[in-house]
Amino acid sequence: MSTQPRATERNKPNPVDVAYDLDATSTRDVRHGVREVLGRYRGLTVDDAVLVADELVSNAHRHGDAPRACRVGITHQGRCLRIEVDDASPRQPRRRTPDGSGGRGLMLIDRLSSTWGVQNYADHKTVWVELALNREGSSGHAPHLAAARDWQSED
Repeated sequence: MSTQPRATERNKPNPVDVAYDLDATSTRDVRHGVREVLGRYRGLTVDDAVLVADELVSNAHRHGDAPRACRVGITHQGRCLRIEVDDASPRQPRRRTPDGSGGRGLMLIDRLSSTWGVQNYADHKTVWVELALNREGSSGHAPHLAAARDWQSED
């Protein structure tokens, strides 16, 4: 595990709380690391972040090439969690219709994250995700559940 900051697509170094060589680290250890970085948060914020990290890492193993790496850190003065996953494959993430073999990963990432994207480099790509962290005084509900709350209040 390394803790060296890395320049992002904006050429600004992001703080990195944990970094992993995904070819030597289990997905379970990455999920645990996300929970540790979000130690003061509870509930859906953590669950969503763990699910997104799991999807990103699983996609890198399933569709990417070695070497693979992951960085997790709190950014934007504590307002966001950023997860970055590198792999050496030139193939870009693509959405597909969900079926029995998968296809739900990018849909989940898109729905649970505040923003996400891909940065291409000469020798690898980085798929990055930012998730808004609930602040004190907020409802405590994840943003993707707003529609469910609105629907329930109509009854």
